Amino acid sequence: MNVEKKGLLFLSYGSPSSKADLVPYMTSIRHGRIPTDGEVSNLTRRYDAIDQWSNVELQTMADHQYETLLTLLPSMPSAIGYLHMKPSIADAVDVLAEQGVEHIISIVTAPFFTSLGTGAYEKQVQTEIGKYEGVTFDFIRSWWDQPSFMEYWVKAVLDCINKTKDVFVIFSAHSIPLINSHNGDSYTLALEESAKEIAQCCGLEQWSVAWQSAAPHGQWLGPTVEEAIDQALRNGAIHIAFVPFGFVSNHVEVLYDNDVECKELVDAGGAVYMRAQMPNCNETFLQAMASAIIERIHS
Repeated sequence: MNVEKKGLLFLSYGSPSSKADLVPYMTSIRHGRIPTDGEVSNLTRRYDAIDQWSNVELQTMADHQYETLLTLLPSMPSAIGYLHMKPSIADAVDVLAEQGVEHIISIVTAPFFTSLGTGAYEKQVQTEIGKYEGVTFDFIRSWWDQPSFMEYWVKAVLDCINKTKDVFVIFSAHSIPLINSHNGDSYTLALEESAKEIAQCCGLEQWSVAWQSAAPHGQWLGPTVEEAIDQALRNGAIHIAFVPFGFVSNHVEVLYDNDVECKELVDAGGAVYMRAQMPNCNETFLQAMASAIIERIHS
């Protein structure tokens, strides 16, 4: 197929811009279940703590990542769609189909694949594209193995620790529920492999992989970040540096779960909390996505 007939579908989770967005946003995340007043209050408190409602950068991060990514790619039809906000994935597919795109290359901002995470996007894309006869799609399930991904995080870790001695580094990512559907996932292995490569390139002596931001119910993948902090403190760590490399930007799960909750535990243990800078719109980092997309364009 000619490159001219291909288009890009950029997919992201979505972020609320106002308190009025919270109930529909949370209802979407809960697959149609309306959140309780307590659940809304809890999330509101967390967003209040990170200044979500007045911080335009947090509200529009994915849009700016999308705009930066396009500067690294050949000119082609493109659209952005959100899993839990507008424009939706369906809206974005409609935009591309209306432009005459015959083959859609889809990529999610999440660099690691898991069936309940990235897989949810893939299912929606498949459903929406199925409405258009003659339109096919290619879904990039992961892109963490692109060289620029490693290049960004090695520099970010080294900048964070900056020759600090007695530092324990915790690589973290979003936990997933321990259910049978994850038996075939490469999520855990991919994250552990990536963390090992980054740690080796940085010459780290003390580090671990831990999981964060789990829901308060059910069984989730561990060890948790809380357990990793406890282990680091018992090992005598003076500095504990967090690398939330399963995420791609500043948002509530980094700015609150790490910078508030994890920091409180580190401070209470008498150590110094540190965190690597998130990629946000960094061109080196987004080049990892661009490289994965270009490979698919020419495949």
